[in-house]
Amino acid sequence: MAARGWALPLGAAACGLAVWVALRRRKRAVLALPRLSSDAGASALAAALQRCGVVVVEGLAPELAEQAKRELADKGLQGTFHGAEGSFAGHHTRRNAGKALGESLAAQELAQHPLILEAVEKVLLRWCKRINLGTCSAISVEPPSGNEAPAPPQVLHRDNSMWGASTWPWLPSSSFKGRPEFSVSVMWALSDFTASNGATRFLPGSNHWPAQGGAYGKGVGPLPEEADAVKATMARGSVALWLGNTLHGAGAHSGKEPSARHGLVFIYNLGWLKPEHNFHWAMPPGVLRSFSPKLQELIGLFGQLVSGWHTLRRRRGWACWMTWSQTRAGGQGLVSLG
Repeated sequence: MAARGWALPLGAAACGLAVWVALRRRKRAVLALPRLSSDAGASALAAALQRCGVVVVEGLAPELAEQAKRELADKGLQGTFHGAEGSFAGHHTRRNAGKALGESLAAQELAQHPLILEAVEKVLLRWCKRINLGTCSAISVEPPSGNEAPAPPQVLHRDNSMWGASTWPWLPSSSFKGRPEFSVSVMWALSDFTASNGATRFLPGSNHWPAQGGAYGKGVGPLPEEADAVKATMARGSVALWLGNTLHGAGAHSGKEPSARHGLVFIYNLGWLKPEHNFHWAMPPGVLRSFSPKLQELIGLFGQLVSGWHTLRRRRGWACWMTWSQTRAGGQGLVSLG
């Protein structure tokens, strides 16, 4: 009788163990890459972004994309750079970091596109009072020259990893448990992104995977390989948005197409996080003064609850005075710069 009394709980335990083993062996699913039309609203965009970690909006601003590509090309290659061979930046990838924002009026318009900003704020304002534009880079994935082999694709990574807080062990382990998003990245296609010229690769749904234990994190079941990544092909003027917890990386240019893949990426982060790029030193004060009030706010030229704060900054032998003053409730206002 005693043996029969133990049979039920032992059987239930065995079934539970079998389910646990099956889940451990089951490979995590890579979700489909959502694509929305240019007339989609910010709520639909934010919902798709939070569900899959990445979303593409088709044909949102083709004229601005073409203008930005032309304006940046007119500035030439001075101040741009390639990564070292085998590096994260890529030796066939040319980057124009920070200063690209001041070199193109169209880039400034794209940086403050109302639909994109509204969607980004719907995602990030849960954890902050205001967002910052922390990164602006024009990125061109170039074809190999001559008999040179193509550069490998960029390693899959999470943009959140640029902040040390992303690895804090006391944060919730996944988005399902309330893990915060630190950033939303926005890649504008200044030229067509194709499967063979380096379209960005994503693992949709990876924003929900636990973050501990390295880039991929520990989780239930084997994790997808880089071969499972989805290429975000898109036409010029389209835009891809992804969360800071989403695994992604630039594709490789196979050389089958003669021209480079041109993109312009903005990373918007929580307002209390340090930005990747220091725009105040990346361009002259006169350029900063020409920005719209919204763009000045995004790059940090406005503060809260500050009054009479004067900073003297010396650059190449001349002084740049920045004067802040409390001008209205909340203490926001740029009085002079230069």
